[in-house]
Amino acid sequence: MPIEQDLNKPNTKQLKPSYTFSMASNKEVVLTEYVGKGNQPEPKHFLVKEAAENPALNDGEVLAQTLYLSVDPYMRGRMNPDRSYVAPFTVGQALNGSGCGRVIESKHPNYQPGDKIASLNELNWPWREYVVLSKSQVDNCKKISEIPDHLVSHTIGQLGMPGLTAYFGTLNRGAPKAGETFVVSGGAGACGSIAGQIAKLKGCRVIGIASTDKISYMTEELGFDHGIDYVGKSEDQLFSELQAVCPDGVDIYYDNVGGIISHAVLRLMNENGRVPICGQISQYNSSNPDPLPDSIVHHLTEKKVQREWFMVFSFKEHFDSALNDLLGWVNNGNIKVHQTIFEGIENLPNAFLGLFNSINKGKLVVKLAD
Repeated sequence: MPIEQDLNKPNTKQLKPSYTFSMASNKEVVLTEYVGKGNQPEPKHFLVKEAAENPALNDGEVLAQTLYLSVDPYMRGRMNPDRSYVAPFTVGQALNGSGCGRVIESKHPNYQPGDKIASLNELNWPWREYVVLSKSQVDNCKKISEIPDHLVSHTIGQLGMPGLTAYFGTLNRGAPKAGETFVVSGGAGACGSIAGQIAKLKGCRVIGIASTDKISYMTEELGFDHGIDYVGKSEDQLFSELQAVCPDGVDIYYDNVGGIISHAVLRLMNENGRVPICGQISQYNSSNPDPLPDSIVHHLTEKKVQREWFMVFSFKEHFDSALNDLLGWVNNGNIKVHQTIFEGIENLPNAFLGLFNSINKGKLVVKLAD
């Protein structure tokens, strides 16, 4: 079972000061076959196995013990053989994504044994207990040795790619103004929870859409103005509930899910509204994604709504300043962060599959070591 953790409450358990280790085993998780469009990922698509022996280090490389790994919805697209916006995984090889770890051995001038390191500019940390990172991989990582211990896992979550995605999607694509109405689907998830809180900081009324058990989390803990439960409801039912709490329409819709939830929101968009599209998780396992109805296309065109996908890596040159903002907001309590944590490399498949059953509050990560 996953563990829920409020990362605003520091963990008093400190990391061991020693970086000595014994690599008695080095397990990894590989993709056994492509899932394919229209299919649900299942446990059979993953295999936990002993990895091949790590090679000796070349100049610029480091050997790291993995501490935490991230599971994210975009990975579903990488389980098909055709390329989406990220290259597909390779069958028979370890999956990869966001991760962080402790350096065990280094031939890179910027890292010493004991340093902590997290992937940032590239999502290619292998799902493996011990990893050799190439010089190019290390150069695209971030040293996190100065991050407080209780926030280390967060460097692959709300102080990492998901948090940066929320930051730029909200501020650069949403461009919120005080008094505007901001709706976010997946409002209790890794991106949605941060996007909604940033919009609140900018003076917006924020409405989050999530499953039944997460409504109070959004309104009572995150400070959203309203929560909409989507479970078991038709598009028209969702539209009516949204209309009741958005009597003046919607100015910004941060779209994480697509499908009928998004259709309901888009019908309420105001003139010159903005719709940053972060993800479409409700459509990832479908062979025939729900098309946008002509009536909604006409409405968006008539209202001059800006609706577009965005990629967080388009903002790489601004990552450091954005991370400073996010860390500052977390430290002063303006943004509350939450994780759902699975433990053990064997639980990586369960954690990933859980994303599609909405099991997580905030960011879902897997802990491999202290």
